[in-house]
Amino acid sequence: MTLKPWMILAVMIVLFQSIAKADTVYTTVFNVFESLKTERLLVLSASDGRVFKATRTEESIKRIKALVGKVVRLDFRDLGREAVITSIREVLPGEVDTTTLDLNHFRYNQLRQFAPTDLQGYDDAKKIFDDMLNDGDKSRSECFKRAHMWSFDMWSKLGVSSEKIFIFYTQRYQILEEEKWWFHVAPMVTAGGVEYVLDGTFLERPVTIKNWLTHFIKTDKITCPEISRYQQFEEGHWTRLCYYMRVPMHYFSPLNIENRDKNGVERNHWVLEELQDSRKAFKNWEQMYEGLDTGKIIRKF
Repeated sequence: MTLKPWMILAVMIVLFQSIAKADTVYTTVFNVFESLKTERLLVLSASDGRVFKATRTEESIKRIKALVGKVVRLDFRDLGREAVITSIREVLPGEVDTTTLDLNHFRYNQLRQFAPTDLQGYDDAKKIFDDMLNDGDKSRSECFKRAHMWSFDMWSKLGVSSEKIFIFYTQRYQILEEEKWWFHVAPMVTAGGVEYVLDGTFLERPVTIKNWLTHFIKTDKITCPEISRYQQFEEGHWTRLCYYMRVPMHYFSPLNIENRDKNGVERNHWVLEELQDSRKAFKNWEQMYEGLDTGKIIRKF
């Protein structure tokens, strides 16, 4: 018996769906946005930053948008390039313990403890670098925006919690060198207990902190001390040429660090407006980060 084309297509769809990985996640629905590219509804998960997709209908738009801000059980199929929702509903009373599950990383949580992921070794850091950190365009963005999106990508796509490393040029150094910027920042990961800076715009591979500092100071004869408080940089303009500081991945710019050290405003969460602005550092940002959109005009940083 010869199968008709529509029958072959139906069989292929069933087979593909059967091998797609079915999974479940409990999360807070942070954002729901109608795609401008496809007939999809985009659902941003607040627990892990992933963007899930649903078929867009009048009923699904109304039902899923009503879940924004609520904790849900989300069932989906992982199709490789996308995760397609098969069912989504608000959790039942007692179904999850929201006091122990960390379900919203777009909101500050005083119980959340930041710990950088320790990768197995240099090869893992190099793979991340090669796969993810090669699209930042310095002609169209600032370093802190590229670093922010790279850090977010590692967290949301790979489950890797990274740090950022800032180098601060003092007034003394700026007078001598007339540096264009007074700071530079890049993501940093730990691999096999060693810290590697991933600066995809300026370097071709992960490098140690020492080598990264040498690259931007242009010599290995100058030592940049590590500092833990922003005030150490402000008070040390004439005693040193440079300083460096490590912070968790959520810190967007030096202003956030200053606000932490002077006003006690801690960061252990993502801020959607910052991600919306930072995504424009990448050439295909409209498609690549469509799920971060809201359809609103955002303020510039």
